[in-house]
Amino acid sequence: MTDKQIVEKLIEYDPVVIQEFFFVRCRPMLIYVGQYFCQQKREVEDMIGEFYEYLSADNWHKLQIFRYTCTLNSYVTIIATRYFQAQRDRQTVSLEDNPAISRRMSEGERDIFFMDDMNKLMKKLSPFDRFLVQRILLDGNKPQDILDEVAQYLANDHSVSTQAQSKEQLAGYVYTRYNRVRCTLKRQLKAMGYER
Repeated sequence: MTDKQIVEKLIEYDPVVIQEFFFVRCRPMLIYVGQYFCQQKREVEDMIGEFYEYLSADNWHKLQIFRYTCTLNSYVTIIATRYFQAQRDRQTVSLEDNPAISRRMSEGERDIFFMDDMNKLMKKLSPFDRFLVQRILLDGNKPQDILDEVAQYLANDHSVSTQAQSKEQLAGYVYTRYNRVRCTLKRQLKAMGYER
């Protein structure tokens, strides 16, 4: 299904598409983003269900205003990042209790800084690592689902040598390399002051 068809089915509350989109396609991204911003460990299903309720609010308003200038997964990743970051900020401090903090920076400004910092880190990655982050973390694919794309990518980029002799070895290489990049990004964001 195209992104447009998925959005239409979600707005119609199609249970099969809702299950597939939130609990399969977006699951890795929601786990990563949700656990990155949450202060305490939370059940994955709770986070996904909570985000589903947020996104479906006001008759799926946030999807109704989607203009398809990027992929649906990228758009939903930005929304999830803002949502879970706001959740963390509400848990960390009550702005009404400390007016000095509320004057420092609006939520939109914090989002801009986070995305700017994330873009800087992404630009430092090798092209292949950026490709993996985009296809797995942002687009929500599993490593084994993009092996044909990876093989095609590697055929055009001889700077990366996997030494894989089979599809299983290639899948292992992709999974290991992606996890290493994800952990590095997480460490770098933490060093920049983003918690967890």
